[in-house]
Amino acid sequence: MFKYEENRMYQMPVYFGPACGPRSGPDGERLYKTGPQECTQHILVYETEAEKIENYFPEGFSVRKPYIIVTHKMHRNLPWLAGRGYNVVTFNVPVTYTGKEETIKGKFQLSIWENHADPIISGREQLGYSKIFADIQDMHVLEGKGKASLSSWDFRFLTLDFDLNKAPEDEELLKSILSDPEDEGLMHYKYFPHTGDGFSDADVAYVTISPNGKHCLPDDLPALPTPERSWCSGGITWFRPTWEDMPTQYHVVNGLADLPVKRIIGASVVKLQHYNDVYDQRVVK
Repeated sequence: MFKYEENRMYQMPVYFGPACGPRSGPDGERLYKTGPQECTQHILVYETEAEKIENYFPEGFSVRKPYIIVTHKMHRNLPWLAGRGYNVVTFNVPVTYTGKEETIKGKFQLSIWENHADPIISGREQLGYSKIFADIQDMHVLEGKGKASLSSWDFRFLTLDFDLNKAPEDEELLKSILSDPEDEGLMHYKYFPHTGDGFSDADVAYVTISPNGKHCLPDDLPALPTPERSWCSGGITWFRPTWEDMPTQYHVVNGLADLPVKRIIGASVVKLQHYNDVYDQRVVK
């Protein structure tokens, strides 16, 4: 007869035993001791209309700065995937969240696409990230120009472009948006529907946060190299799907595409290593 083990992490199907994942190795240990993971980020920032962003906000959120921060990430050498990696594209906006007990200034993640099921499942269930699947190209760079596209069911819905040969459109503003001293962390809206009864009620519906800081890590980990950062220009192109093109995601793509690109602020490329396994994720009260 299956029984839960205390202080172990589980994901469906639970009856085969505790699950391995980003925050739990085969024996239940955290895996940061095996070494850092690597990440290459291509970041694009553009100005949009605050009132249109707020159309998508759960209760308690308000726009702090009317900018969309799009990040293409290539995660590599991940300890929890035994050295493998995957790609991510996120859409974040600077916000203030006022809960029942807390008021937090940070970023809210409107959407996140990833190209493998394992990080999607663990991130949705454990962290409350709004993760969905897409085929995400590696960022291909030739002569300083980078490009990557996202697709679903063979429908290309997004292309990101970066030109390392050109300076940002507004470098000073770009740096202030990305450094953001008020930013306390990245917030998400975790939602799981109740089974049956029309599937319209929620079993879970609350805000979570990935706090900025030391991430519950010991102080004696080996030092990491300084991140490599460059500043550049970039662009974004949407291709609007119909329901037939992307039956379960067309409304997400079209919702993001409805946010007007008033102007491109600029772009940045960052190469870094880190130990963060998001172990300090918590519910916002």
